[in-house]
Amino acid sequence: MTLLRSRSLVRQSVGIVVVSQLLCGALLGGGALLHERQVRLHAFDVRLQGRSDSLLGAIQDAEDPNDNVLIDPSELRLPNDDVYAVYNQGGRLLGSSPGAPPALISRHGDQYRDAQSGRSTYRILEREALRVIDRAESNGKGLQRPVTILYASPEGQLWHEVLEAARFYLLAIALATTGSMLFVAMLLKRALRPLTELADAAAQLSPPALVFTAPAGVMQVLELRPLAEALNDTVFRLREAFAREQRFVADAAHELKTAIAVVRSSVQLLMLRRRTADEYVAGLERILEDNTRVEALVAQMLQLASAEAESTSCEATVELSGLIAEALAQLRPLAEARDVALSADCPQGTWIELAHERAITLVSNLVVNAVQHSSIGQCVTVSAKVGRTGKVLLQIGDAGAGIAPEALRHVFERFYREDRSRSRNTGGTGLGLSICKAIAEAAGGEISIESSREHGTLVTVTLIAGLPKHEGAHR
Repeated sequence: MTLLRSRSLVRQSVGIVVVSQLLCGALLGGGALLHERQVRLHAFDVRLQGRSDSLLGAIQDAEDPNDNVLIDPSELRLPNDDVYAVYNQGGRLLGSSPGAPPALISRHGDQYRDAQSGRSTYRILEREALRVIDRAESNGKGLQRPVTILYASPEGQLWHEVLEAARFYLLAIALATTGSMLFVAMLLKRALRPLTELADAAAQLSPPALVFTAPAGVMQVLELRPLAEALNDTVFRLREAFAREQRFVADAAHELKTAIAVVRSSVQLLMLRRRTADEYVAGLERILEDNTRVEALVAQMLQLASAEAESTSCEATVELSGLIAEALAQLRPLAEARDVALSADCPQGTWIELAHERAITLVSNLVVNAVQHSSIGQCVTVSAKVGRTGKVLLQIGDAGAGIAPEALRHVFERFYREDRSRSRNTGGTGLGLSICKAIAEAAGGEISIESSREHGTLVTVTLIAGLPKHEGAHR
């Protein structure tokens, strides 16, 4: 036996929420980190710009006419890890920081770029600048000295700041996710409490007293209200089914007890005194007749149970016109004995989805019922046609006394007989129409009765149309 793993809706829902929040947090955190890097990189570039301006201010006029500018180290206040270089207009290196790596002070023409030196990555600013220098011999007129400034600073501090921001974002996401997980778990347990109450109420159901009342809190939840109403309907149907079964058992016991009592009375009557051989024969014939009725009752009870247990799916099909002719041929002696005519009207090639044995029982029971309730000289008609919906309509009609309106709604109930005094004369057990209803519904069809005292009774059975067996096999 395979054991199914149990699942918790609370844990599953919390897991979904946590995963969703982590994904959202990862997306938001990634976006925030990218934004943070851009902001801090922009600030870093601004610092490079400021430090290059300081370097530009340290450029002084040279005494040598060939060296028109030089760098005064005393004017510089730069970080020790920064690297700089200054080129004149002709591309000659005027000055640089001590030990500056060539990869950091070589010109490329880009304004901002990154370069690797050893294990460190540097951010480099390369810019064209104009230094204006005042000389006494120029009568106070400033001399313009164009230069190219390269200034590089390691990015270690930049990434340190970005990582610090990343730690903050990750910590905030973790705290928010943990808090949300606890909060969602609490809310889910509270929200699922009506479901637990509904399960507790359903667990209290036990036969024979099938009483179910949905808790008030359940009926206030829109998602649970349909489930509670479905349980109410199911319990109501179960209660009705149990009641029907109890009535069936009680009625069956009563019918069998009555039938057995009749047989026993006949035997006791036969044994009261000595009788002639003819009297014994007549008595045994009555006992045999009563026993036959008991046997028929048991057979119909088994037939009803089998019809009600049958599935609605049926692969067998039967041709209806031939089946009606077969059923009427079997029942013609009964009809002739009661001086009742039988007529059939069914087009050839009308197929229905029903097994032959069930179809014979259905038609025979309805025809027998119509014959038994017809008067001398009347006619029972059996007709079939394909309706507008594509289903087959089987109708059995008689011109008998009809069924009283108050009895019409009970005719499909087990052991129901409108006139119980006629049961011994007609041989009826009150199960014929119940069997027909069970057969029709098991085949996916319906059965209904229309009756009046003036026009007799018309039984209509709606059945699913089928195909001939050689074609139906490929359906």
